Amino acid sequence: MPSQTANAKPTPRTPDHEIQGSKEALIQDLERKLKCKDTLLHNGNQRLTYEEKMARRLLGPQNAAAVFQAPNNDVQDSSQQHNPEHARLQVPTSQVRSRSSSRAEANDQDAIQEKFYPPRFIQVPENMSIEEGRFCRMDFKVSGLPAPDVSWYLNGSPVQSDELHKMIVSEKGFHSLIFEVVRASDAGSYACVARNRAGEATFTVQLDVLAKEHKRAPMFIYKPQSKKVFEGESVKLECQISAIPPPKLFWKRNNEMVHFNTDRISLYHDNVGRVTLLIKDVTKKDAGWYTVSAVNEAGVTTCNTRLDVTARPNQTPPAPKQLRVRPTFSKYLALNGRGLDVKQAFNPEGEFQRLAAQSGLYESEEL
Repeated sequence: MPSQTANAKPTPRTPDHEIQGSKEALIQDLERKLKCKDTLLHNGNQRLTYEEKMARRLLGPQNAAAVFQAPNNDVQDSSQQHNPEHARLQVPTSQVRSRSSSRAEANDQDAIQEKFYPPRFIQVPENMSIEEGRFCRMDFKVSGLPAPDVSWYLNGSPVQSDELHKMIVSEKGFHSLIFEVVRASDAGSYACVARNRAGEATFTVQLDVLAKEHKRAPMFIYKPQSKKVFEGESVKLECQISAIPPPKLFWKRNNEMVHFNTDRISLYHDNVGRVTLLIKDVTKKDAGWYTVSAVNEAGVTTCNTRLDVTARPNQTPPAPKQLRVRPTFSKYLALNGRGLDVKQAFNPEGEFQRLAAQSGLYESEEL
């Protein structure tokens, strides 16, 4: 059909008296009636027919009227001769294009009227100093329309999300940059950039990473020993503790804190960890279980010891020392020291003298 229409030669308009009773005459008559009704419709004196209602519903009032007001040229006449029914509802291309263009212009006007707001930071974090190995979190809030996209840069290099670095976004504009474990390489200047179609905004924050301090939990090099003393004496409970950093010390007696810096009880310690609890003029109230605890950031250690206090016994005079007889060269002096009279054992005296005279014996000086 298009090829036939393009190749059809233009023919002069057929007079009215020649086309009476044909379809062409009927169509032309219908066009005239529609034109008259359209004119009367503007004056409010004529109702629309079913065909006009359908045309207005499908094509709109202006395009429906244009169907029957198309220019009367030779090309259109030839096309109507080949397909007169199609001519009734054919819509001029110029009108269709104008309608689509009008819709595009309306959309452009709506887009121009839509409002955009550039990003603006409502809350930003302050500069931070974090010890290596700890947890860190940077929170901020940003507004803008449409919702801006957020990017992080460390010393000019983009920050990527991984196992140790996470970026969290909430619905109300709150954002967070999370460091699960802070490393020395995380130190530097962080720049946060928020962008949308209306513009962008930036803030910077400095993160300093402190070197991790070497720590060691307290441990006893030697522990205090249990002791037993008399009332009125002085006693020392000594121990030595090693820890980094130096620990805090706590002494308890029977689960009650011991009060130091008194006239009787003092606590001494030096730089190498030696600790001494000195108690003067010990009384029975000082007896019991003593607990020493050492605490620092790396841990805690505890040790118990026992202190017994007894009453001092009464003093008795020492027993006299027995004298011992010094041995001599004479048997008889030893016998006399035991209470024996040697001379009486040799009576009578005369018999002794007689025997001595016969034998030439004489009395010894020792006797």
